[in-house]
Amino acid sequence: MGLNKAVLEFQSLGLLVFILLTILIYHFPNFLKDKPLYKSDDLKIDINKADQTTLEKIPYIGEKTASLIIEDRNIRGYYKNIDELKWIKNFDKVKEYIKVEEVNE
Repeated sequence: MGLNKAVLEFQSLGLLVFILLTILIYHFPNFLKDKPLYKSDDLKIDINKADQTTLEKIPYIGEKTASLIIEDRNIRGYYKNIDELKWIKNFDKVKEYIKVEEVNE
């Protein structure tokens, strides 16, 4: 009986160590990960600084819309927030790719 109890305790201890190691191995890479060098906003195109070619690279913005944005920007001045571009076709889709940074004139 004493041997069976010792084997059972050893198996329980082994199972506990196995579970702890599994958890550690599963979560350990998360501790080693560096924070990204950029924020998601860094990947967006600043609508106040973008030229025609850059604007055309934005999904859902073609040549005509890009030139209209530049023309509007030249007439009204720089955009202060993204909502000023609601007139763009597919604005809800486009806004995921653009940003408006403060411009120091």
